[in-house]
Amino acid sequence: MKKIGKKKSIIIAIICIIVLWITMGLVDYIRVSGFERPIFCLLDVENSYEDGGSGTYKGLGYSFDIMGNFMPEDEYPGVTSYTYYVFGNEVSAGIRD
Repeated sequence: MKKIGKKKSIIIAIICIIVLWITMGLVDYIRVSGFERPIFCLLDVENSYEDGGSGTYKGLGYSFDIMGNFMPEDEYPGVTSYTYYVFGNEVSAGIRD
C-alpha cells in the first residue's frame, strides 16, 4: 500500500473543508430561498426581533437578514423575506407572496 505524502494530505484536508463549507452555505441558501429557516446559521441575538425568529442569521462567511412570521398565532408561518450576504456582499434577496 502506498503512503500519501504530508503535502498531499494537507491539500486533501483543505479541499474537504472547502467542499463542506460550500455544502453548508448551499443547504442554508436553498432552505431560506424556499422560505424556511437556515440549519447551519445561528441567530445573532443582538440583531433579532422578539417574534421568535426574525433577525440576522450568521454562518461561516455568509449571513441572512430574515423577516418572518414565527409566532404560533400567525396564519402563514415561516420566512417572509430574506437578504443573503457572502463576505458582507449582498448576493440575493427574496420576498414571499
